[in-house]
Amino acid sequence: MNSGVTVVIPVFNEADIVETNTRQLVSYLSGLNRSFEVILVSNGSTDRTDELCAGLNRADPRVRFFSLPEKGVGRAFALGVAQALYDRLVSVDMDLSIDLDFIPRALDLLDKTNVVVGSKKMGVQHRPLWRRAGSTVFILAARLLLGLKFDDYSIAAKAYRRETAIQYLDRIDYGTSYVMDIIYHALTDGFFAIQIPVWCLDRRPSKFNLPREALYRFRNLFRLWWRYHARGQRQAPRG
Repeated sequence: MNSGVTVVIPVFNEADIVETNTRQLVSYLSGLNRSFEVILVSNGSTDRTDELCAGLNRADPRVRFFSLPEKGVGRAFALGVAQALYDRLVSVDMDLSIDLDFIPRALDLLDKTNVVVGSKKMGVQHRPLWRRAGSTVFILAARLLLGLKFDDYSIAAKAYRRETAIQYLDRIDYGTSYVMDIIYHALTDGFFAIQIPVWCLDRRPSKFNLPREALYRFRNLFRLWWRYHARGQRQAPRG
């Protein structure tokens, strides 16, 4: 019998798509012959997201819902990890911009690794050129400063063993940098991570203020480098 999977989705003001896309995800997961749950964590939503998520939970107990008063995708992810019923965790975006076939591929790989990174750069991505260029600069900076060899640190299409991710919840940032935090700490502690190509269609305007998000991401990259790497408190990642 295959092990179950928890899909964690941080949501912020997603009233327009949360019902349709959650039902699409549940339908897909139902065909995988695994036990599953979908955890929706609203963080600071001000539209009808909380109301609609609660309705999804009432209609299907496999869809669990939690609400946080403050924004913070990392904060939402941490709550989802803490509440997860299964040891296999997958994080996706509510817009389902990543091909859902990432989920079964990642679950198979989690039998022999701790983290699976879905890489848009390795696969096919339909995103604005300027967003791809910004991601490339950030990836190169992470490789230079931290020795990380991965091509994608976005929140979508990432999979973790819960026993691995839960170890680092007290060290992650509450914004989108939590993905890099977990990967860095897991590798320096001797765990394993691999990346696989994913297909991405993302034409929707970002919910983030992108210039501010870029400054935040680079600030936290330098924070991670200074706190753990430059001062010699941790050895270089091994994977």
